[in-house]
Formats: sequence, C-alpha cells, structure tokens
Amino acid sequence: MVHNDSRLPLRLRFFSFLIFIITITAVKSQNLQFPINFEIKIKDQPLEKGSEIKIFAHENTYSIATDEKGTASILLSPGKYQVEIWKNGALGHSGKISVTKAETFTLQFLEKVNTIEEVVITAKEGKGLTSSSIINQRAMQHLQPSSFSDLLELLPGGRSNDPLLNQVNSISLRETGRPGTDYNTSSMGTTFLVNGAPLNSNANLQYSYDFLDKTNNGLKRRLNITSGVDMRTISTDQIESVEVLRGIPSVIYGNLTSGIVKITNKSGYTKWKARFKADGYSKLFAMSKGFENKESDLKINAGLDYLNAKTDPRDRLESYKRITAHLAVIKEKKWDHGMAKWQSNLSYTGSLDGSKSDPDIDLSELNSYEVNNHFLSLSNLFTYTKNEPSFYRSTEIQATANQRFDKIKQTKFIQLENAMAFPLSTHEGEYDGYYPEPRYISNYTVDGKPLDLFVKMVNNFQINYKSVTHEFNVGFDWQMSKNWGKGQLFDVYRPIDPKATFRPRAYRDIPVYMTSALFLESVNSLHAGRHTLILALGLRGNTMMNLPSHFKMNGKLYADPRANFQWELPSFDWMDKKATLALTLGYGKQSLFPDLNLLYPELIYKDIQQLNYFHNNPNYRRINYKTLIYDPQNPNIEPAVNEKFEARVDFSLGAHQLSVTVFKENMRNAFRSMNEYALYQYKKYDTSGLNHDAITSPPDVNTLPYQTVNENFLYATQRNGSKVDKEGVEFQYSSNRIPVINTRFTLNGAWFRTKYGNSQPVYRGRDLLINGRPYPYLGLYEGMEPNSVNEVLNTNLMMDTYIPRLDLVFSSSFQFSWYSMRKVLPMNGIPSHYVDQNGTVLPYNTDSVKGTILESLIIAQNEDLYNTSRRPMEMNLNMKVTKSFRNKTVVVSMFANRLFSYYTPYNINGFTINRKGAYDPYFGMEINFNL
Repeated sequence: MVHNDSRLPLRLRFFSFLIFIITITAVKSQNLQFPINFEIKIKDQPLEKGSEIKIFAHENTYSIATDEKGTASILLSPGKYQVEIWKNGALGHSGKISVTKAETFTLQFLEKVNTIEEVVITAKEGKGLTSSSIINQRAMQHLQPSSFSDLLELLPGGRSNDPLLNQVNSISLRETGRPGTDYNTSSMGTTFLVNGAPLNSNANLQYSYDFLDKTNNGLKRRLNITSGVDMRTISTDQIESVEVLRGIPSVIYGNLTSGIVKITNKSGYTKWKARFKADGYSKLFAMSKGFENKESDLKINAGLDYLNAKTDPRDRLESYKRITAHLAVIKEKKWDHGMAKWQSNLSYTGSLDGSKSDPDIDLSELNSYEVNNHFLSLSNLFTYTKNEPSFYRSTEIQATANQRFDKIKQTKFIQLENAMAFPLSTHEGEYDGYYPEPRYISNYTVDGKPLDLFVKMVNNFQINYKSVTHEFNVGFDWQMSKNWGKGQLFDVYRPIDPKATFRPRAYRDIPVYMTSALFLESVNSLHAGRHTLILALGLRGNTMMNLPSHFKMNGKLYADPRANFQWELPSFDWMDKKATLALTLGYGKQSLFPDLNLLYPELIYKDIQQLNYFHNNPNYRRINYKTLIYDPQNPNIEPAVNEKFEARVDFSLGAHQLSVTVFKENMRNAFRSMNEYALYQYKKYDTSGLNHDAITSPPDVNTLPYQTVNENFLYATQRNGSKVDKEGVEFQYSSNRIPVINTRFTLNGAWFRTKYGNSQPVYRGRDLLINGRPYPYLGLYEGMEPNSVNEVLNTNLMMDTYIPRLDLVFSSSFQFSWYSMRKVLPMNGIPSHYVDQNGTVLPYNTDSVKGTILESLIIAQNEDLYNTSRRPMEMNLNMKVTKSFRNKTVVVSMFANRLFSYYTPYNINGFTINRKGAYDPYFGMEINFNL
C-alpha cells in the first residue's frame, strides 16, 4: 500500500485519542458491582441443574447456569436488565429486574410459558437504542418460510409475497419503488451477520458477457453482482432468532449503509426435529438435533435441509435447488474470576439455479443456463467475561473464513444474422479478424472462487460511580476478499455473444479487497431518581487498504460518528395498569466501500472495422480492425455515505405495547453506472477500385486508399452518482391477549417516501445518421436521468388466537396497501455542454445552435411521463393455523395467502383498470416432528 503522507497525522491523532481515553479512564475508574443471586423454582421445587439464565443489558448478554439447587450467581452493575430462563430449549420465564444493591431474586419457571402472553407469532419491536424488529423461533414456525425472504413480511410496512425463487432476492429496508440496478447500494449496504460472522459479496464477480451487453435479458435476474446477499441462500430452519436493525447501530458495526440483519442460530439441547413443507412452488425438508452435557458447558447442534423450487410447477425446465448443512459447537469454561466461551460454526450451502430451453420452441434443444454455487463457512467466536470487580469487563474475538466455489455454465446455439466477423486481438493496434461459421454452439463457463476473511475484536470496559455507569467499547475489525477463480472461459472463435465488447480475464489477476477500521464507543447510563437516561456516543474510522496510489481513497481515513439517546420516564399507574414511556433519538453516518467489481471493472475493447471485404472465395476474404482499449476504472470513487436521523416513542400499558418511529435518511453519493466519453480515430479503407473477378489474394491494406475518420465513443464507468433519500413513519401496536378468546391484536405498518435520482451530469449521444454517418456530437446533460418520488402506506392487522388446552394457534392478517404513488420529475433535455469531433468540451448555447445539426442534441420531453401514477387501496386476507399433537411431538401447520383479496379499480387516461382476479390464492402446509 502506498501511503499518502499528508493524511497520516489524522490517523495518528485517532490512535492517540483512543489510547488517551483508555489511559485516563483506567486511572480514574471506580468500580461498583453487586453480587446478584437467582433462585429458580418450578412448582415450588428447585429448577434442575444446567438450566440457562440469560441476562441482557444493552449490547451485552450474560449467560449463567443453575446448580443442583436451582440457584446461580453473577456480579452485575447497577441498572435494569432483561432476564430469560431456558430449560431444554424452552423459555419458561421472561421479565425485567432492577439492580441497585446486593440482592436475591426468586423467579418462577412456568413450563408452558405463562404461555398466553408469551406466545408471540409476529415480530416484536426492540426497546434498545436503535429501532429494530425481533423475530423469534415461534414466529418463524407459524409463518412457515421457505427462505429468509419470507421473514421480511413481519417488518413494519412488510407484506406477504409469493416466493420468487428463480431470481436473486435482495433485501430492501425502509424504501419503496423499483428504481433499477443503479440503486443497488441500499441492498448492498445491508449487513448480514450469522452468529456475528458477516456474509458479504465483496469479491463476487459472477456475471456473463451475455448479461453485460444485453442487460434486459432473462439472465439478469439470476446474477447477484454488486447487490448484496441473496436471501434465497439463507435457510431459516437452523435459526433461533433474528434481529433486523433498521436505525443507527453501534459503531462496532461498519461497512454498511442501510441496516443490519443479526441471525442467531440454535444452541443447546433440542429434540430431534424434522420438517416437511409443500406449497405450489416448492418442497422443503429439514432436520436438526441439539446435544448438551449435564454440566451445560458443551453444546452441539447440527442441522440439514433441502429445498426444491420451481417458478411454475408445470415447468420442468426451470428450477432452483438449495441444500444447507450446519454444525455448531459451544464450549464454556468457568473460573472464580471469569468465564470463557468458545463458539465454532461450520456451515455449507449449495444452490443450483438453472433453466433449459423448451424443445417445442428451441429446435436445437441445446440452450441451457445454470448458476452453481457452493459456500463453505467456518466462524469462531471467543468471549471472555470477567466476574471480579474491575475496570476491564470482557473481550470478544471473531474470526471467520468463507470460501465460495461459483460457476456459471451456459450453452447457446448461435445463428449469425449475416456475414459477421469477430475481432481477436487483446492489444491495441490494427489486426485482422476472423470470419466464423454461420452457425455454431458456444460453451461458456465463468469460474469464481471468492475467499473472505474477517477478524474483529471488541474490548468492553466499565466504570460505575454512584448512579452513573460508564461503559466503553474499543476495538478493531479487518476484512479481506480475494477471488481466486479462473474467470471467463470460452473459445474466442465461438463467443457466447457475437457482439461482445469484452475479452476473457482471470479473476485471480484482480488485486485483493482489504479494509480495516478502529472504533470507540461510550455508553453512559444515569439513574436520576425514577428517570433513566442513556447516551451512546461512538466514532468509527474506516480505511481501504491495498489500493493503487492514484486512487482518491488511498491512505484516507473516513469517520463515521454516531449518537443515540434514550430517556425512560418514571412508570406510573393508569387504569389499574403499570404504564411506561421512553423517548429515543439517534443520528449517525454509515459508510460502504465499493466492492471489487466497482473498483476493477472489465476493460472495454472498442473494435472498429476498417476493412470488411467479403468474397465468395473464402481465401480472398479479409476483415481488418483497429482495436482500442479503454479502462473504465474510476480512481475518484469513494465510499457511499448514508446519513440517518430517527426519533422513537415506546409506550406500554400493562401488556399493551406501542412503538412509533420517525426517520429520515439521505444518501447522496451511492454507486451507479454512468457514461464517459472518448475520442477515437481510424481508417476507412476503400475497395471500390478492386476487380473482384480478377483478384487472386486478399486485399493488401498497405496499398488500399483510405479516409481518416474521427468519432466519439461512450462507455460505462462507476461513479458516486445516485441519490437515495428516504423518510417515513413506522409503527406497531400489540394488545394483551383478550381473556376468554385468548386473542391478541397486532397492528403494524409504515408510510415510506423514497426519492431516487442522479447527482451528477451525464453524457449522451443521439441515435441519428447524418449523411450515412453516426451523429458526431455528444451532449452533457444536467438532470437528464429520471428522478422519481415514490410513496406507499401499508398496514397489517393481525389477530392471533392461542388455545393452550388444544395447543392451537390460529391467525388471520388483513394486509392493506392504502395507496402507492410514483411521480417522475421533469427532466432537462437541453445540454449544458457538448463534445465536438475533436473531443473538446464546449458550452452549449440554445440560441446559437438553431438551424444547425447541434440543435439535435436537444431531447424533446414527453410531458405525459411526468403525470403522477397512483394505485388505490389493495387488501389481502391471509390465514395460518398451527396445531400440536402428543405434547408437541407432532406439529401440523397450513397457510392460505390472499384467501380473499380486494383491489380498488382506478382510471388511467380515461381507461378503467379492474384488477379483480389478477392474483390467485397461494396455499401450503407443513408437518413437524419433535422426537
């Protein structure tokens, strides 16, 4: 790495600041912790040995086990904690405690989870410093998902959708509209963490030339390039819980823009579980088992699942298959002064996404396309927590290695339209080309082997003084991605696309992607009387390493400041119930570095025919090209930055819960593909003087007359040109379970407004011919790219009934989209500058160009495009039933989506659009065995 000396002092100051804070704090620290004892009883008897007590406090989670007397002890600082008690994988108690002194808490374990109120089959809104949705295993079981994509229905504003397993499923948080691939930064900037280990696609380069040159063909939906994690590949059967952080996360998380999906897999003892699911699109089988020794210091979990899905059950030619295997080992070691925990996860995911041509349409019966991915992951998480009173509290070390083996295999029958020729040169200059056979079979392979390494350390320190708690998180992370694949493999004499503008390249030749970060966070809690104030301030410094010296990001440190504040007001009694109120505010910046595809794009080969002499005698034919190579790499590209603001109110009255969040996000420099121009010069040979009947050899270019031609050329490059502005309101209300009918009402929803646009001027040409020649000028336009405003208001009213005696859960949800709106903002079709035939950029004056061919650069606008399109109310009724038999040994579930639907008719340009019957109901069922 080549360092920029002018920026080194900033980095040194940042390191010095961290060391200064830690040193000063260590000197002045005064520690205060109380021994807290738990006595856990079940039916007035001590709970069995080895049951787990989980204690949650902000970002930290503590876990202790009961002894043979059903007791357990831990040192805790003053504050409020959430306590859960688990036995054999079952939750038997969930509540809060307040620690102000040394104390013994006696808690009751209820085998059926005081079950009425604790059975939650939808997402719960988190009460922490950032807005989040928590989805537990019971909710996932009732939802009956096929892949992680189905879980997004449970987020505020989410709606159920039929599975689309024949295409990449990218995540979308807090936004609406379908703006296209130029706005993929939002999905690319959503981080997925599985037991703390990140899933990323920084070195994913799996694309085909057929896709690059024809971006509207059917292959596009199967390629997951620069768009983040494909949620189809994440199975839900090994998941214990999911937390989707939509707001401003802690600075210990970075290289993101939109949010975080934290997935926690199953741990501890579970019975043998088997699941079979079938619906109109797929069939799924899964099984798992959890083992645990008597001392509960060793836990082993294993699982396997298989999915076979089709877009249309009648179509045997297109399918998606996924197999997942998972093994987790947790080992704990306790001492008097602390506890160490080592967690190792080994997982494998194989997916096959492919299609074949219909022999009734494609008579060659040769065309096929297949995406084959194999993913191996080994992650290790080591945690040491100290029990003795001290400034130092804990250390967490995460080390992850992910290896993918990806292949695209395509076979295509090519029938040339005319006497085409192919250029073959891989260097600039003048070369002869090649006349292929008029028809041939092209076999094409893309070989990718992305390797991702990730290391992270978080150290936690704590100071307690009277009613104030100061907690510090200090650490670093480092990640590296390298693609060792062979890249594009095909016969240059039989290319997959006869008009391709690329040449094969080996992925292993592309430099390593490498980033690192340092972070410091202070979480301060103040108990002022009955008020609780929490302030979290954090700073994260991100840098990209291993960059060439000409990159703007080289040696530069990018800072992400983040702040969250929560005020929990004193509880009070209202209507004979306890009421609580909390206010939360947040602000922060989140940065995302460009991936390898954005940093090192394909070289572009411009092959200009200088001579195309086609003779009936193949020995006399000659095709001559001038090959020019353009590097679309943009050394000025920088991280995409999303600036977030949010405010949240949490109110509870007994078992009633209400959460309302208002947010605003601005991302003005997201990644997008934009045009760049270049000037090229070539020779146009004249063969009119040749006697075609008398020649005895191909024409000699050294003796032919020619004309020198200058032309402009547009090619694509990656820039920070996209704007994505989000604002909206998210809300969720859940009632208590109404006595007698045991029914809970949950109302959630969201109003989203998303603005998409281009923040930079763009070059455009005109598809015109002037005297048989291409139009010679290019225009530079401000605001010529489509800018749009999109709005949607969605609500979901769920009524779920739990009948303990029958162990039956029945739910019905009324999902409303009250309206959806899209408005394309007017574009400016008049260029600010133009590029002449010499490549010179000149100002464009509308008055002086009248009557000249430059006037053709003015692009007329269709005013009808700028009308607001608005779709009125849509309503769907979904129903789900889950019934247990033989003390949960057998669980049978079924669902029916869009069992009843209503779509309000609306008018467009005087025509009435009636959508009745546009969408069919979607059914499915599953059976689970717990042995």
